[in-house]
Amino acid sequence: MRVTNTMLSNSAKSHILNAKNKLLKYEEQYTSQQKIQRPSDDPVVAVRSLKLRTTYAQIQQYTERNVRDALEWMDMTEGAMTNAGKVLDSMKALLNQGNCDDLEVDQRTSVVQTLRKNVESIFQGEANQDYSGRYLFTGYRTDTSLLFPSVTTNLEYKITENFAYDSFRNVTSVIGGASYSADITDGQDYITEQAYTSTAYRLQLAYKDCAIADGMENNFGLDSSIVMTYTGQDGIEVELTPDVKLSTDSNTVREIEPDQVVYLYDTGEILVGKDVFSAIQEAQASISVQYLKTDFDKFDVRPEMYFEAESHDTVTKKDIKYSEPEKQTINYEINFSQTIDVNTQARDAFSTDIYRTIDYIEQTVKYVDETDIKINEVKKMIANTTDDTQLAALNSLKIALEDEKQLRVSVMAEAFGMGLTMVDNVQEQLNVALADCGARYKRTELTYDKLLDNRVDTEDKLGENESVDLPDVFINVTQADNLYQASLQVTSKILGNSLLDYI
Repeated sequence: MRVTNTMLSNSAKSHILNAKNKLLKYEEQYTSQQKIQRPSDDPVVAVRSLKLRTTYAQIQQYTERNVRDALEWMDMTEGAMTNAGKVLDSMKALLNQGNCDDLEVDQRTSVVQTLRKNVESIFQGEANQDYSGRYLFTGYRTDTSLLFPSVTTNLEYKITENFAYDSFRNVTSVIGGASYSADITDGQDYITEQAYTSTAYRLQLAYKDCAIADGMENNFGLDSSIVMTYTGQDGIEVELTPDVKLSTDSNTVREIEPDQVVYLYDTGEILVGKDVFSAIQEAQASISVQYLKTDFDKFDVRPEMYFEAESHDTVTKKDIKYSEPEKQTINYEINFSQTIDVNTQARDAFSTDIYRTIDYIEQTVKYVDETDIKINEVKKMIANTTDDTQLAALNSLKIALEDEKQLRVSVMAEAFGMGLTMVDNVQEQLNVALADCGARYKRTELTYDKLLDNRVDTEDKLGENESVDLPDVFINVTQADNLYQASLQVTSKILGNSLLDYI
C-alpha cells in the first residue's frame, strides 16, 4: 500500500490530538481534584454521584431541619409538662395545709388564692406555650391559642362532654342553717333551724355558668339548654333534662330527690339522686352531656381543644363545627420512611378537673369562713348582752352555728381530700403524657445519631466516587505530557521530509 505524506500528516495530527486530550483530561483532574467534569466523561460515575448527592441532601434536611425541629418541639413540650408537674407537687402541700381546721379565715383564703394561682400557672404558663409561633398543645390548630386571650362575648358554643359511669363523685352538702334574728327569743327556734347534711352524686362539667334558662333563644335550635343522655340496661337511650337552678348562694338547692337531676348554673355541677345514679351504675353506661356556653372570661379554655363542639359568632354569623379533638398528631419525617409524632395535646396532659375542683374547694372554704364570721359576731353579741332571755337565745344560736361549722369543716375536708385525689389523677395523666414524650424524644435522638453516621458514610462514598488520588493523577499528567512532547518531536521529523529526499 502506497503511504502518502497526507496520510502521514493526518495520522500525526490524530495522535497529537489524542495525546493533547489526555493531557487536558489529567490536567483538569489534577487542578479540580474531581474525576469527571461532565457526565459524558464517565456516565457510571455521574449516575452514582447524582444518587449519592440526593441521599446526602436528604440526610442534611433530616439532620439540620427535621430532626432538630422535632427535638426542639418535644424538648419544649417536655419542659412545660415537667414544670406543670412541679406545680402540682406544690399544690399537694397546699391542699394538706388547707385541710387543717385550725387555720384562721384569712389563712384559708390565702391557701385557696395560692392554689388558684398555681392552676393559672399550669394553664397560662405551661399549657398555653408556643414554639416559634406555633402552640404546642393545640393539636392541628397550632395557630390558635389554647386559652381565650381576652374576654369573649361574641361566641356561643354547643358543647358535648362525655363521661364514664364511674365519673360521678359522692358529695355531701350542708343544707340550711340558723341565722340571727331580733324577733327570735326562744333558743329552741335556732336549734330547729340548725343545718343538716344531704348527699348527692355529682358530675362536674368543664365550665361553670354554662347553660341558660330553658325557653330562652339560642342559635342551635335547642329546646333545652342542657341535656344528659345515657343508654340504660335494656339498651334504650334515656334522655334527662336537668332542672336548671340559676343561683346556688343557698345550699338548699343541693338537696336532691332520689329521681331528680339538677344542674347548678353557678358551679357547673350536675347532681343526680340515688335512683338515677343506681340506674346508670347498673347499666355501666357512658354519659353524654350537651350544653350551651356563652361569655368566656380571659384565659378560659377554648372548648374545641377538649370537646366536640359547635360555635356561632354573633357578629359575623359564622358557624363552625369541631369534631372531638382526639389523635390530632403532627408527624415529622425524621428519616427515610420514618416519621415521629412531635406534639402532645392539652387534653392528654392537662385535665380541666384542676379548675373545677379548686372552684369547689373555694366554695366550701367560703361557707366555713362565713360560718366563722357568724360565730364571732354572736360571741360579740353575747359579750355585750345582759338580758338572760336574749343571752340564752344567743347561746343556742352559738351552739347551732358551731354544729354547722363542724358540718361545713367536714365538707371542706372532703373537698380538700377530693383535691388531693384530683392532683394524684392529674399527675398520673401528666406523667403518662410525659413518659410518652420522653420515649419519642429518645427515639428521635437515636435516629439523629444514626443519621450523623450515615452522613459521614455518604461523604466518604462521595469522595471515593468523585475525588481523584492526587499522586496517581500527577503520574498520569507526567506520562501524558511526555507522550504529547514525544508525539510532537516524532511528527516534526517525519513531516520534515519531502519527495525530493527520496529522489
